[in-house]
Amino acid sequence: MILSQIEIEGYKIFKEKFTVKLNNDLTVIIGENGSGKSAIIDAIRVLLSEDEFGRVGIGESDFHKELTKQSKEKGVEKIIIKGTFSSLKKEEQVAYLPWLDYSDNQKAYLNIEIQNKENIYGRFKWQKWGGKAKSGIFEKELVEAISCIYLPPLRNAPEKLQAYKGSRLARLIQNFTKNDEESKSNIEKKANKFNQELLNDKKIQEIDKIIKDKITDAVGSFFGQDVMIQFTEVNFNRIIEKLKLLFFPDLSLRVPGVQNGDNMFRELNENSLGYNNILYLATVLAEIEGLSEKETFAKILLIEEPEAHLHPQLQTKLSQYLKEQALNNNIQIVVTTHSPTIVASTGLDSLKVVTIANPNNKPEFSELSKCGLSENAKYFLERWLDITKSTLFFARGILFVEGIAEALIIPELAKTVIKKYADKFHSDKKPNSLQDFGISIINMNGIYFDYFMQPFIGNDINENEKINLLCAGITDNDPERDTLPTPSNPIKGKNRCQYMIEDLKDKSNNCRLFSNLKTFEYDLAFEGNNLQVMSKVLLEKFTTNGPLKERCHNISTKDWNEESEDNKATEAKWILERLENQNPIGKGEFAQLLAYKLNKNQISLSVPKYIEYAIKWVTGIE
Repeated sequence: MILSQIEIEGYKIFKEKFTVKLNNDLTVIIGENGSGKSAIIDAIRVLLSEDEFGRVGIGESDFHKELTKQSKEKGVEKIIIKGTFSSLKKEEQVAYLPWLDYSDNQKAYLNIEIQNKENIYGRFKWQKWGGKAKSGIFEKELVEAISCIYLPPLRNAPEKLQAYKGSRLARLIQNFTKNDEESKSNIEKKANKFNQELLNDKKIQEIDKIIKDKITDAVGSFFGQDVMIQFTEVNFNRIIEKLKLLFFPDLSLRVPGVQNGDNMFRELNENSLGYNNILYLATVLAEIEGLSEKETFAKILLIEEPEAHLHPQLQTKLSQYLKEQALNNNIQIVVTTHSPTIVASTGLDSLKVVTIANPNNKPEFSELSKCGLSENAKYFLERWLDITKSTLFFARGILFVEGIAEALIIPELAKTVIKKYADKFHSDKKPNSLQDFGISIINMNGIYFDYFMQPFIGNDINENEKINLLCAGITDNDPERDTLPTPSNPIKGKNRCQYMIEDLKDKSNNCRLFSNLKTFEYDLAFEGNNLQVMSKVLLEKFTTNGPLKERCHNISTKDWNEESEDNKATEAKWILERLENQNPIGKGEFAQLLAYKLNKNQISLSVPKYIEYAIKWVTGIE
């Protein structure tokens, strides 16, 4: 039995019905800040009455309110949350009979409706029912048989692992010994034996007698009370409430059986915040794993931002560990994260993306595994989705480029394009960079546009199964190496992705691919008077005199705005050859130098039309 889907309406950011589909093992919900990730987690908590950190209540601010409304105005009339449970086994179908979908006995429903009306006690009126009909029966015991635990971001792990009533450690031990009366009895006997040994100590007996004498002296033997020094209570529940977790910082140095080895363990407040979070998470997973299937029909763990205080390598290990735990121990784990490291190490099947990059500011949900990716494309993306590339899932728009040169220079060229169209923006503070638009530039180190764009194009069968963000690609035409293409005489290239330029116009409302005459450096040099600017920068890197340096000097002294296309093509090709041959420098170093000088306003470059079109598309300018 798993929570396979949750529908949310009127709650927080979700005005209209918003559907979230969950995996039966690990679900990782990603998206930018304010897209509704935490609201999804909170909706599950409300539905399942999760009370790890106090009973989850509904406040006035939880009812969706339009941004155009004043703060004192009320939000929507009601909140509706509906959970769909799937894959019910026979015994679960019997237990959850009041919730069942009678057309499909493997499905069940739990619903809650909260009216935006307060009663005399200041609480909102709510109704909870099982099944499809609102008249369906609600039994609290059925909800309690679903174990739902919530771990908030920046959790206080040391406090939760200390000794107190209801501590995480005490709950863990209780679950593992629930039906083991023999173990409980043995622990109580050992505690009782220790207390007896303690009382036999002469110093303790002496202190015990002094206390008794003082009581007798104070109130007399008639009113006096007897006392006894005891280390702890011998009741099992009281014993485990006194237990706490200690840590040892390096397993490789801890040798079992070494004398006084136990004395090396330390208090959790001496540990790092990150490692304490992992210790806390380990106890929670152990507790869930130990729950009896007869008493718990579903195990759900909600975790917000598990990356808190963890360096990238630990984040990778943790995400892999969570996936293993979900698969091996029948635990449904739902995670929200801002970590590109966790995204890159999780796998595409686990990723669910929430976006709000649309004119209506309306959240949208998409599953990467349903976006029309072939197995080959999925395999490719999972291996190329490193930390840098996984930032695409947190952006408001994506610009895919082939290599490091484009990734370095295009953000600077974009500033020129955005400034050119500044009048289109009516806000007081005009955007001036791709960052202001929330655009991520993804360097693919190749021409893998068909793979990387697929999640944004969607499924041929269901066009709604896609990540609804604008994305553009900038690619080279790549004709034969010795050719000299010009706007008047373009030459067909060898780039296998060229077919996508027209194909995307028919297939996708989100994606476009833009191409050039030859290559990025060639077309950049061809534009306007860029040959002069680029040759001046290149000239700085010649360390010896000779014909190459002399030719570079001649190019740098000419105004290329009035030159013929053929002359510009010849010298643009010459610049390209210098960079390809790394004489005097290669493409990467030259791009870095150009980007630096552009950023510092030491030079200016005209923007090739295909790059301008791409920037206008991905920013929504046009």
